[in-house]
Formats: sequence, structure tokens, C-alpha cells
Amino acid sequence: MKKLNKLSVLALTSLFILSSCETTELDLTSNPNALSPENASVELFINNVQEDFAYFANSLGDTGARLTRIAQLSGDRMYQDAYSPASFSGTWSSAYQGMMEDIRVMNTIAADQGLTYHIGMGQVMQAYILMTLVDYFGDVPYTEALLGSENLNPAADSGQSVYNSALGLLDSAISNFNGGGPAPQYDMYYGGNAAGWIKAANSIKKRAYLNMGDTGSYSAISNYITSNADDFQFQWGTNAINPDVRHPIYRYNYTNTGAGDYQSNWMMNRMMVGRNGMRDPRILYQYYRQIALTPGTDGPVDEISLECSLPGYYQPPHIIAYGMYCYLTEGYWGRDHGNDEGIPPDGFKRTLMGVYPAGGAFDAGTFESMGAGDGLGGNGITPIVLSSWMHFMDAEVAGVNTAAGTASTLAGIENALNKVDDIAGAPAMAQSSIDAYLAAFQYDWNLAADKMELWAEEFWTTQRGNGIDAYNSYRRNGYPKNLQPMLETNPGPFPVSMWYPANYAANNSNVTQKSDLTGRVFWNTSGPAVD
Repeated sequence: MKKLNKLSVLALTSLFILSSCETTELDLTSNPNALSPENASVELFINNVQEDFAYFANSLGDTGARLTRIAQLSGDRMYQDAYSPASFSGTWSSAYQGMMEDIRVMNTIAADQGLTYHIGMGQVMQAYILMTLVDYFGDVPYTEALLGSENLNPAADSGQSVYNSALGLLDSAISNFNGGGPAPQYDMYYGGNAAGWIKAANSIKKRAYLNMGDTGSYSAISNYITSNADDFQFQWGTNAINPDVRHPIYRYNYTNTGAGDYQSNWMMNRMMVGRNGMRDPRILYQYYRQIALTPGTDGPVDEISLECSLPGYYQPPHIIAYGMYCYLTEGYWGRDHGNDEGIPPDGFKRTLMGVYPAGGAFDAGTFESMGAGDGLGGNGITPIVLSSWMHFMDAEVAGVNTAAGTASTLAGIENALNKVDDIAGAPAMAQSSIDAYLAAFQYDWNLAADKMELWAEEFWTTQRGNGIDAYNSYRRNGYPKNLQPMLETNPGPFPVSMWYPANYAANNSNVTQKSDLTGRVFWNTSGPAVD
């Protein structure tokens, strides 16, 4: 679907945005950076929340993607130390002191003016925020939160009760969208289309029911996102300063000093291998190579830029378990899961994120170095809920070995291929390539003894840009099993929840920081199959 141009909106709202990177104290009763009824309108509140919401999804989505090998996990070779409590302080502040506080104050004004559409938008976003906080941290405050000086130490509610409250918010949102109130001046997700928001609300409900194992309630919802035209996503812009509205992944990687990220060797290899001998056609859209050859494989050894390109650098059992470590061929220059080595001068050699989802460059095989402004200039998306994801979830509920599961899986892949094909400013993907990939997948699918493996690998491929659902799915069912292990031989147990944010644990007398990351969130009854 067509999205509104956000540049004018973001230029206006940037003056009021609570940065997602701040680590503001939770016991402040008045945030000097936040909007207030005295100096802001409902329009400014909803604009502020919409952009902060995209940052929230991008931030925790990045964590989920790195844990599941969709993006590269660095920082530490031990799972417990890959993220620290401080890693989540900014996201926590943005959720509670930023978005949910803005929504609370906005609702008091919007209710007096009959702005039910605005209230509904806030309810959908708040429900997603609350569920995601539970998904990552477990029990979190809700009923005692946002009371200011009345309660500076809110107690945590059970994850189950927070989920139930979020489901109630979604039901209220649907009612509000059906109320016929006027849309905001800038609806950055659905352009004033209440029907799109209702489908988004229902899709978030289905995600929740799937996590909880309530397949009956999941299947009872029929009006949800099944078409790319209804995808719930945020469209970034190309303006670089005052404000910078480019995709966050783009900002960090398309710079005048080179890339700031490494891409996941596992994911790049997965797309290179493809299906039945056919490479995944999305790889040229999802990744951009700055060089043609990789040291240690089809290029000469370069121990300065890629130390592990030296022969014999890696030894069993890892090289046996995965079959390929350190490097891939053809200039796909990334890093392995858990590689925490220093940073060599390779910023203009590393593979970059491409046009999807970051608004970067299409890989036409020119192998040119890229910097700020190159490619699509950051005009990418942060997905919240995509139709392809919902088809994969439908397959999981139906059972991937059933006819319905097969049809839903194929529908998810086809929607994902078409979504990449429809990117404005990038070359079109030949229909013959789409058809051939679907046929190649069907061939492998028919032969597969464990179809869940193929289902999960294809689901993972669609998740770049927001890995929240991949992290949830992995904890639900333990697939895919053929994941690259951590570089560390004994990295400790896979984190089935995250540390409580430092500013929450340090400032709230009702909170005790977790001793490890093995405590499951309420809906997670089985763990992943590998470390």
C-alpha cells in the first residue's frame, strides 16, 4: 500500500521526540523532554508515539534477529554476557516514560474531542509494546505503572495478566476504529485507513494466541493481515540531518567511514544455498557486496582485515558442526555467531544490508564501496507485522505437514518474494525467478523428512528488520535446528528471556535483577534445540 511521505511530519515531531537511546531515571515524576497537555495537541502526541514505536520495534527486533542468527551476534562469546542490563535501559524508558505516558495523556484530551481513531492507534501500539516487553523480560509493571508520584516503585504484573490486558486493549481499539472518528493528520502506518488498523489489531491478537498455544482462538480470527497491501510497517525517509529520518540500519552502515555492522554468515549462506540448487533471488536485494572476492576462499588471504582467513584458523568441532566458518565466497563478507574479535580496517569491504529492508543499495555486481546517501538513501521499512509472517504462523497452527500447512508456507514465501520485488527504486525481480524459486522450494519440501526445518528457515529469511517473531518462534518450537552454533564451544544456555533493564532494576525497590537468563516467560514451555 502507498505510505505517506514522512519528512514533513518527522521534521515537526523531532523537536518533541524522547530519544530511544536515553537512560532516563524511572523515578522522575516529570520528564522535561516529553510532551504535555499544556504545550501539545493530540496530533503532536500521536506523531511522537508513531515514530518512537518504530524505534522500539527496530531495537528489540534487532536483539531477536541477532540471537536467532538472522543478524550477526557480537559483543561476547557467552550468551549470558552478549547483552547487559544497560542494553535495554533506553528501550524501557522509551516504552514507559515515552510512548505509554504520551498515550495516557493523549487519551485524556482525545476522549474529550471524540478522537476515537487516535485512541485506537495508541491502543494497538501499546498492546504490542506490552506484549513485547513480556516476551523479552517476563513479568513487567502495568497496573501500577504510569502513576507518577503516586507510586515510584510499581510492582510487576504477571506476564499472563499483562497479555490479557493487551488483548483487551486490542478489542477496545477495534471498537474505537469502528466508531467513525476522524483520522489524524498523519497516520504514518495506514494513511487514515481504519480497516488496516483493525487487521493489524487482529493480527497482533493472533500472534499472542499462538504464543499462548491457544490455537482455537487463533483460528477464530479471520479478518487479519493476509495481503502485502495491509502490512503493518513504518516507512523511513532519506533526510539525513535535522532530523535524520533514515532507516536506523542504514544510518549505522552507510557512512563516510564505512559499515558499522557485520552481516550474519549463517543467513547469507542460507540464501546462497537456496533451494534445489537455486539461489534465493532476494539475496541481491537483502545484501550488497562491496568487494567481489573473500579472503581465504576465492580471494587471497588477508589476515589483517580477516584474521580467520588464515588456513587452519578454526578447528573442530565448530568447522565440522557448521561446515563453513569465518568466510563465504563471492565477497559475502560477514561474521559468525558470537564473533567478538576486534574491528580491523574493513568498513568498505564488509557486506551491507541492501534495499530491503534498510533502504540501501541493490547488488548489481558492481562491487563499489558505499557511503552516506548511496542506494535508496535509507528509505526502507521497519516491519511490525507482515502478511508473509501471518501465513507462516497459519502454517504452524495448521501443521506444516498438512495440505493447509504447505499452502500457507508457500503463500508466505510468495508474499515475501513479491514484497521485495515491489520496492520502488530497485530493479524488478523477474516473475520467472519468483516462480522458479517457489518450484525449487516445493521440490525440497516434498523430499524433506522434517518440513519444520524448511518452514523455519524460510520464515527467518523474511524477518530481517524485526526479529521479535523469530525469537518468539524459536522459543516456541526450537526450529530451525541447523543453526550455526556460537563460536565459543560452551557458550552457556540460550537466553530464553533478557535481563531486566538496568534503570528498572536499579531504581525500583520491588525488583530483583535476574541471576541468569534461563527463566522462561509465561507462555514458553519448551526451549530451543541448540545453544
